[in-house]
Amino acid sequence: MINDRSTVHTQADLLSRLDRSRFTRRHAVIYGTALSGHFLDGFVINLTGVILPGVIGDYHLSSRQAGFLSSALFLGMLVGAAAAGLISDRLGRKFPLAVCLLVFAAFSLLAAFSWNYSSLVTARVCQGVGLGAEIAVVLPYIAEFVPSRHRAPLVTAATAAWLIGVPVAALVGTAVVPSLTWRAMFVIGALPVVVGVVMMAKLPESVRYLVRTGKHEAAREIVGRLAVPSADAPISRPAHEPPAPPVARRNAMGSVRDLVDRRHLRYTVSLWFMEVCAGSFLYGLSIWLPSILEKKGVSLVGSFTYTAVITGAGVLGAVIAGHIVNRVGRRATMGVSFLLSALLCLWWGGVSTTAAVLVLGSLATFFGSGFAGSTLFVYASELYPTVSRATGLGWAAAWQKVGGLIIPTVIGWVIAAHSSSFLFFVLFAVISALAGISALVSTFETRGKTIEQITVALDARVNGVRAPRTAGSTRQSPTTEFSSQYEKEQAGEG
Repeated sequence: MINDRSTVHTQADLLSRLDRSRFTRRHAVIYGTALSGHFLDGFVINLTGVILPGVIGDYHLSSRQAGFLSSALFLGMLVGAAAAGLISDRLGRKFPLAVCLLVFAAFSLLAAFSWNYSSLVTARVCQGVGLGAEIAVVLPYIAEFVPSRHRAPLVTAATAAWLIGVPVAALVGTAVVPSLTWRAMFVIGALPVVVGVVMMAKLPESVRYLVRTGKHEAAREIVGRLAVPSADAPISRPAHEPPAPPVARRNAMGSVRDLVDRRHLRYTVSLWFMEVCAGSFLYGLSIWLPSILEKKGVSLVGSFTYTAVITGAGVLGAVIAGHIVNRVGRRATMGVSFLLSALLCLWWGGVSTTAAVLVLGSLATFFGSGFAGSTLFVYASELYPTVSRATGLGWAAAWQKVGGLIIPTVIGWVIAAHSSSFLFFVLFAVISALAGISALVSTFETRGKTIEQITVALDARVNGVRAPRTAGSTRQSPTTEFSSQYEKEQAGEG
């Protein structure tokens, strides 16, 4: 047997201390650094809607070319998100996270100095690789080091920090583009270089990654500096997934096959479908809303301002969702929010006054991008075990980019065909309704569980047995149950 029982207990104790800690100043510094990089990721992604009118004028683009330029970024993001999760599950979280920021900052400068349509498309594809990869790595990193009871609020707050990049990009564009042109926005997009260097120098590695790969001394040192016992932590010790041993074994590293095994297949398919819908909603609005509003007679600066207000409501929704989702659960939050957003989109498409456009648009994004979209990332960061968490979230993010890849081109065709603008809003209503149905029918409720207990519950469901209790159990301890299950796997029985 590769790991004896005492080692498994020691590893579980380390993770228990991490999960039950107070949220300390050291947590805040790590979280704030990760958050700043994630905000800049959102800012750079959402430059597209701001720079698009200027690029169309300078390079004399057709609607279809403009749609392809918008989609090019998401082609790169799809590749980056899918690859980064696999890489991060092998190399850790810290180094890949810093490299992601350096990559998309460098290609932002190339985009700023592009000389024609083709060079700009190439720069955006390459930039997208770094942008998509960052999303796939940062959320598992946050989920793995924050205390368990803070996980949902802090992951949704991270999503809010990303979402705030949409209105900030619009507001900065209002101030910068008229005088300095769209190229200045890409120069600003090079700022992540600073955050990437700070990450490389200051952030600790994920404790769960270190434990899983057998680096116990490094993990113990980080937990010793980070974890402070909390008076309001749960009395019972949470169940923990025994980490993989330092020596190679079957499935020691995450793979896409792990995401579609018997435990996860139903939930993974549902998650990927919801991500396609969420990506279509978020990116379709952020990219094309300024142009749709301008087509309705709103000035260029006015369309940026309206877009900032409407998309900014999603940020507020994400912040509030973090406190609601722990009370009502992931399934209800996502399902009801997506369906409400669908109804609001239909209503939004039928109004024309400024006040109605702003109020209904803000409510649609409050529930669609804010409540539903942020909770979706909480769910994706919890559903898979440590060995494949970054892979799982990376592929979830990649499917979100599929939505971002498809929808701008589709809307470009709709506009080119001179269709009614109401069809634009009907499209988003249908997308949101389908996502809501999927959430209500095919999600696994993860509320109130540590990320290790979720794995145990999924195993129990597949094997037709009752999952271990999470508190107050008189049965064998959760750690012992995990030890027994783990030892069976090592013996080839699991």
